[in-house]
Amino acid sequence: MSRQTIIDTAASQEGITESPPNSNKTKYGIWYGLNGVKWCAIFVSWVYDHAGHHLETIDTTNGYQSCQSGYVYWNRNGCIVKDPQPGDIVLYDWGGDGICDHTGIFVQWLDAGRTVFKAWEGNTEVGNNSDGGKVMLRNRNRSLVRAFVTPKALDNAPAQPQDDTLQNGDTGSHVSDLQKMLFNLDYDVKVDGSFGPGTEDIVKQFQQKHALPVTGIVTPELFGFIQEEESLPNVPGKKLTTGSYVRKGDGGEAVVQIQQALNVKGANPAVVENGIFDNSTLAAVKSFQLQNNLGTDGIVGPETFQQLGIMNV
Repeated sequence: MSRQTIIDTAASQEGITESPPNSNKTKYGIWYGLNGVKWCAIFVSWVYDHAGHHLETIDTTNGYQSCQSGYVYWNRNGCIVKDPQPGDIVLYDWGGDGICDHTGIFVQWLDAGRTVFKAWEGNTEVGNNSDGGKVMLRNRNRSLVRAFVTPKALDNAPAQPQDDTLQNGDTGSHVSDLQKMLFNLDYDVKVDGSFGPGTEDIVKQFQQKHALPVTGIVTPELFGFIQEEESLPNVPGKKLTTGSYVRKGDGGEAVVQIQQALNVKGANPAVVENGIFDNSTLAAVKSFQLQNNLGTDGIVGPETFQQLGIMNV
């Protein structure tokens, strides 16, 4: 098998979408054993497997489903590279907050300065980078990349993870950080810096909810998974699409219109009108919503569109 096999396998999936639309249900989720959830990382795991390069056990034995846990795993195992080759994995950080939001497979550079490249990605679409529901070849800017990765599956070297786990009996600031994140995710956990039976039970609940091995032990990968979940906007119900809602991580003309409208309405500080729904745009949206007695979730839905004076896109 080869790197080209990875690229060819990804390319063979071009245009495949969720069925039914906006459900997150795909053949990739069925293969992974977890269907109906965000699937960009699951798609990459599927491609590697079907190209003959089964990924390491990260979230499950089939690879990774959380972009952040993938980053944590490969970072601590020395797999991060500065000069990606075709078939390497890309991890994106749309908002620049250190949390990986999306992932894909690097294909090639498009310019001599190596600032723009092509990548195969799942669960994407123009105007909805991280949750678009489609397999596409995307053009991306290096400035949006958290890391390029050459996984162990490509060099056949066994991973030697360090013992950086948190478990029953541990204490300290790392435990407090874990408990704070779980608390923010609405788990009934006491933030006291002591990893006791109560925290262990909450960790098991989180693992069970996300179809992970239920061990009660927090590996660095699981810590990253929880970080990613805690960083997501608190949105109700089923998946949201650009047709009705725009949120952190999205990009395109709809985001440009929102940024322009926020500035017209007096955003302070003004937001950069770059078409990327980043942390500064999120803060401006929340501030606008607060001033206009809207739900301050940072998501631009029908009511926020109306108050901004934008036709819902």
